[in-house]
Amino acid sequence: MGDFDKILNNCRVLDVRTGSVYNADIAIKGGIIAAVGENLGEGEDMGNMFALPGFIDAHVHIESSQLIPSRFAQAAVPCGTTLVVADPHEIANVCGMDGVDFMIKDAANTPLEVKMMMPSCVPASPAESSGAVLDAAAVKEALAREDIFGLGEMMNYPGVTGGDEDVLAKLKAARDAGKPIDGHFPMGSGLELAAYAAEGISSDHECNDAKEACDKIAAGMDVFIRQGSAGKQLLDILPAVNKENISHFSLCTDDCHAADILEYGHINHIVEQAVAAGMSAADAVRLATLNPAEHYKLNCGAIEAGRQADIIFVPDLVHFKPVMVFKRGEMVAVKGRPLFPVAAADCSKVKNTLHMPPVTKEKLKLKGASLTRAMKIKAGSLVKEAVKYKEGLPKLCVAERHKNTGRVGVCAISGYPVRGGAVAISISHDSHNVVCAGDNDKDMCLAMNSLMPVGGGVCAVKDGKVAHLIPLPVAGLMADCAAEELAEKLTAAEEFCKRELNLSSVTDPVMTLSFLALTVIPHVSLTDRGLFDCDKFCFIQP
Repeated sequence: MGDFDKILNNCRVLDVRTGSVYNADIAIKGGIIAAVGENLGEGEDMGNMFALPGFIDAHVHIESSQLIPSRFAQAAVPCGTTLVVADPHEIANVCGMDGVDFMIKDAANTPLEVKMMMPSCVPASPAESSGAVLDAAAVKEALAREDIFGLGEMMNYPGVTGGDEDVLAKLKAARDAGKPIDGHFPMGSGLELAAYAAEGISSDHECNDAKEACDKIAAGMDVFIRQGSAGKQLLDILPAVNKENISHFSLCTDDCHAADILEYGHINHIVEQAVAAGMSAADAVRLATLNPAEHYKLNCGAIEAGRQADIIFVPDLVHFKPVMVFKRGEMVAVKGRPLFPVAAADCSKVKNTLHMPPVTKEKLKLKGASLTRAMKIKAGSLVKEAVKYKEGLPKLCVAERHKNTGRVGVCAISGYPVRGGAVAISISHDSHNVVCAGDNDKDMCLAMNSLMPVGGGVCAVKDGKVAHLIPLPVAGLMADCAAEELAEKLTAAEEFCKRELNLSSVTDPVMTLSFLALTVIPHVSLTDRGLFDCDKFCFIQP
């Protein structure tokens, strides 16, 4: 083996730059690819399998898997994901920097490389009620740390284009630190988009179609195509990708739930879907490897000498289910099984985070704008519409859970036809107040109040009885258990909701609720303070 630590023989290497496949050995030294070529010496026979660079998730919120980072790694790494760029703004909205620090420490216990961004919008907007506030001074201090990779998605696009002092100071802090800035500007266009990009914001994962993607590339941004458990824009955006602009596209999940990772895969599943839709395997793999690596200036993403030895082996270029996964030259997963144990970091500072009085029926009365307006949702889309209120619709409510204010926002909801009960969760992007939908006040109160003793989670109620209660005690967002255990519980709850609560028409009926309070995705949201117009960025008046 000469001076090499390891040699992988008999590989079919996919060159993500040219799209060609060639036979070669791969030599590794000190976690780095030392050579790629023929007759490098005798090592481990890879059986003529295809060698691909490890997959990169260009934008993810690990918390949305409902797993702590170390448990998330055990699920994602066997799928070939060797690096993620993570924005921990979910837990930061609950616990502030204690939450960010927990995510960093827990992720460090695994071979999954996690590039942790500093959340830029805590809260996501001034209209939201979060458990913490991270202002420009806090952001600047964090960006000086070596374990903070860049500035997370700047969701407050009205603050950018409107010249908000605190927002602009955060962006300047990232530029001064020489660190990347991620974007979030759904439906951004024209002069506003130009002003947004001019602040050094280099990516966007909120494109809904090919035209929007092309507009953002023309504005100087790279586009991260989102295909996760909730947002699914892959097929709508792929027509925009061509040989001239392909370097400006990457793949991201934003985000995948534990059950979906176990059933379908992670980034490898998006690659597979892209190929099934007609993209060449080489191009699809490039979107998940070289492109995000070059966007973020990472020394991985290709099987080339001098690059980090993050390599996965697959039997074909159709299904992308790894047989072996190597991280920095060490085998970390085989045939879907992780080869590493986990030891969770201390999570005492990020537990017991539900601080709210019991919700009563009196709090669930429709009032104000909700007497004339309702929210309408559509399966598979994160976009919400404001429609005329009509009797007989189920109710949606958002209860503030951080500071015991007792505030509860209520409206009617169309497109979520719950009947005979209620569903409540403490996952509600991005401020993570308790959100609940139901067709009667009694069951709604029971569902929400049942979350308090367990520190948050998911609760489904039917006819006055709790049918499913899944604790997520880490910030009310995550569990420290194996992905298989959590997925089994969540899948059972989802199936119950579809079968027993009339929600078969809703994609992912539990987690659909988690986006309905988010004020930075058009066109309307419900917060603990009432209905909010996400386009005009103001509360809707009666």
